Amino acid sequence: MKEFLNWSIGRLNQAGIDSPRMEAEVLFAGALKLCREEIYRRPDRILTEPEKAIICDFVDRRVLREPVAYIIERKEFWSLDFKITPDVLIPRPETETLIETLLLLNSKNPDKLPLRLLEIGTGSGAIAVVAAQEIPGCRVTATDYFLGALAVARLNAENHVVADKIDFVKSDIFLDLPIVLYDCIVSNPPYIQTSSLNKLMADVINFEPRSALDGGNDGLSFYKRIIPEALGYLKKGGTVVLEIGETQAKAVTRLFVQEGQYKEIKVFQDYSGYDRVVSARKKIYG
Repeated sequence: MKEFLNWSIGRLNQAGIDSPRMEAEVLFAGALKLCREEIYRRPDRILTEPEKAIICDFVDRRVLREPVAYIIERKEFWSLDFKITPDVLIPRPETETLIETLLLLNSKNPDKLPLRLLEIGTGSGAIAVVAAQEIPGCRVTATDYFLGALAVARLNAENHVVADKIDFVKSDIFLDLPIVLYDCIVSNPPYIQTSSLNKLMADVINFEPRSALDGGNDGLSFYKRIIPEALGYLKKGGTVVLEIGETQAKAVTRLFVQEGQYKEIKVFQDYSGYDRVVSARKKIYG
């Protein structure tokens, strides 16, 4: 196995893949259904021909820049494993800032009242699953426009034993939702300008769903819908929590201010120091 691993590392390195050793290890572990540590605990293990074929296929796909998460069909987020398919955007570490902000805002609920949460554009369901796990008494409605994404999200909810806490609904943002008032609305919407999509790495633009990336001409198309329409679905004092692109804090803040019905508009940074989340609370009066 060690010799075959070294061949894989060399192939990925020659193809210009960053961190070729780490990626080879992840691909090996995924192909053999092992943890990465086991690869080095059993370096002399003899690989079967079918195992070699799977590994070669995985390496070939990565050389063509297919993301590792799609190849091994999983991605870790919030220390949990999530099923990933090309129907959904691959969860990013910076999106954990969205979860942290959501938990911070909820921690200010002194009576620990049950919380109704709406997620717009659930994708893999990672945010909905973590919210259902981490927030006591939380009931989640997770929406997506695409049935393929909803199927993946539902499977992840079942795998993490929170399916009974989440309702999955096909909806174009709020368009197909009944009028129900929520304590919190959360979303990681598409926010990349259409003109910038072709500047993305091949790993992203050639494989991840364009619908989960394209934020329109100014990158703000979804914020311009979510922020005003959310008012009809939020309880008074309810909160909107949105992930943003690192240069969009001022523009998204301005959209909240323009509505005149939000207060406590705040920007939160991710661990790299970039603006990553904007939250706002619906006014109780006014």
